[in-house]
Amino acid sequence: MVFSDEQLQQIIQGELVGDFFPYFGGTNKQVIFYLKELVGRLERSRLLTFEADFRSYGSGYASYVDVFCYKKDGSSTKNVNGTLWIDGISIYLCKHAPVAIFGPNEKTKGSGHGSYGILSASDVGEIPSGSWDVELKFIKEKLAEYKIEFLTKRVIKKQLPFETKIRTVLNEDGYKVFDALFYWED
Repeated sequence: MVFSDEQLQQIIQGELVGDFFPYFGGTNKQVIFYLKELVGRLERSRLLTFEADFRSYGSGYASYVDVFCYKKDGSSTKNVNGTLWIDGISIYLCKHAPVAIFGPNEKTKGSGHGSYGILSASDVGEIPSGSWDVELKFIKEKLAEYKIEFLTKRVIKKQLPFETKIRTVLNEDGYKVFDALFYWED
C-alpha cells in the first residue's frame, strides 16, 4: 500500500485510512474489534502461541496492536536459571490503516520480572534465528484473509516528505513512514 502525504497526515492525527470497512466508514472501536477477530484467528494455530497487547503497553497510546508470537513446541524458548527466554516474532497491526510490519523480538519471563523489546524500522522483515518459514507463511495467509498488507523495510524507512510533529517516544533520526504508522506516546 502506498500512502499519499495527505493520508499519512490523517493517520498521524489518528484518523482511519483505507478502502474497506472498518478502515473506510468505520470507527476506531470497530477497527479494534476487527483486529481482535484477526488475532482470534491467529490463535487457532497449532504451531504458534500469540500474545496481543491491545492496551498500548498498559500506558499512553500506541497506534498499533503489538502481537508477539513464538513456537508452541518450545523450540524458541529456553529456561536460564528460572527465567524463560523466548525468541519470537512481533507483528505490529496498525490501528489506522490496513497495514502491518513484523520483526524479531525477545521476551523474558521470570518470577516477578520480565522484559520485552520494541521493533524499530531496522528490524522490519527480519526473523529470529532458526526456521520460521512455515510459521511466517501461516501468519501472512491469515493477515491476507483480513486484507492486512505487510509493509517492507524499504517503504517504512522512507523519510516523511513534509514537516510534522508525531507524539512518539520511538523516533530515531527524523520522522519516517514508520513513525507515522507505528507510533507510541507514553
